[in-house]
Amino acid sequence: MPKTKQYIAAKADIDDNERTVTAVVSTGGVDRDNEVLLPKGALLDNYKKNPVVLWAHNSWETPIGKNLWIKRKGNDIIAKTKFAETEKANEVYELFKGGFLNAFSIGFMPIKGHRPEPDDIKKRPDLAEATYIYDKWELLEYSVVPVPANAEALATAVKTKSIVLSDGTKNEMELEEEVTIFEEPIVEVVKEPIREPIHLIETMPVLVKLFVPTAEPKKKTTPFDPEAEAIRILKRIKGSVY
Repeated sequence: MPKTKQYIAAKADIDDNERTVTAVVSTGGVDRDNEVLLPKGALLDNYKKNPVVLWAHNSWETPIGKNLWIKRKGNDIIAKTKFAETEKANEVYELFKGGFLNAFSIGFMPIKGHRPEPDDIKKRPDLAEATYIYDKWELLEYSVVPVPANAEALATAVKTKSIVLSDGTKNEMELEEEVTIFEEPIVEVVKEPIREPIHLIETMPVLVKLFVPTAEPKKKTTPFDPEAEAIRILKRIKGSVY
């Protein structure tokens, strides 16, 4: 079953006249999976018959370039890539030129391997951390993968238009679009104390007088005086006679 292994190139040599990038695409060190891909066990002949370079191992898309040569050098495998004249290839090449991209990944078919033995560890102490060693394997292809060398710097370059990327490439490299949010101006509302209308205040006593019933004043009463009443009756009789 085919497998992939990713490698971050420490340095890439770029030739702008040729539109080429020369870099290490695989190494014999212990990788993040605690596995080792021995360069001396690489079978390259079949790959050289169709030396395509892909973007993120996507074989359904047009290759972004072709390999001019690939070789073993010490504990590394070095390759020279010439980029195509397509939109995606141009974007990837510009990312390499700008120092924003330097990651490769190989697709390979395991053929033979073993778990590290004491003799292996004695020769290479770093293999003590390894769980498996691929002694023989066939290279199927290698790809440039969307792992930015400096994600923050790349995000700034895209934001300032120093480098222009398609929406698809931004998504693949997990670069978020900056969204401009238009905020409505904040209007400060000053609350004033509620005041009664002037005309209501002025007419309030009248309203009270109209709608609030008042008690009738009590009539004055005087004690009954028989002598006074007799004099009043005599005066009435005199007046009627004369």
